Amino acid sequence: MIGTRVAALLSLGALAWAVAWTAAALPRAGETFPSFTAADVTGQKQQSASFLGHGTLVVAITDRHGGDAMQAWYETADRRMPESVRRLSILSFDLPFFVSLKTAQGKARNRIPERYWHDSLLDRDGAMAKALGMEESPLPFVLALDPSGRVLASFHGGVQSSGADSIWAAFSSLAPPTKSP
Repeated sequence: MIGTRVAALLSLGALAWAVAWTAAALPRAGETFPSFTAADVTGQKQQSASFLGHGTLVVAITDRHGGDAMQAWYETADRRMPESVRRLSILSFDLPFFVSLKTAQGKARNRIPERYWHDSLLDRDGAMAKALGMEESPLPFVLALDPSGRVLASFHGGVQSSGADSIWAAFSSLAPPTKSP
């Protein structure tokens, strides 16, 4: 009975979040990234407004097996992105009812370096992906945001895919790279 109530409350919270986030599709260049509040992998609420003032690399995965592809983006970012650019990870999965949020958070924390836990948002019912118009895919959805939250570039694919360079090119206008290759 308590488990059913908790599940119902989580579903209502996700529904409210999805309704509040009015974007119907992945934002494109020139559009503003939606404002939202969501839980990170530690369970703490984070606001997208906290990323304003910095360029931000957003990498979102919608398939629980997409972690390696997400990691490849971040490994490449370590070499190609200005240090001033922040990272925002969105892990939005439609997990089976028997996988608890705490289990999903624990598995995510095992894969994500601790310094990025508060920059890694997780929902277990796919609400964030649905709100952004992202279908389930093993390939990441990637956005480059300017300091005001405007989308500079968006891309769906692996870091080695044709077109991925549009993300790095977008950040080159913010600041010169300060990391060695």
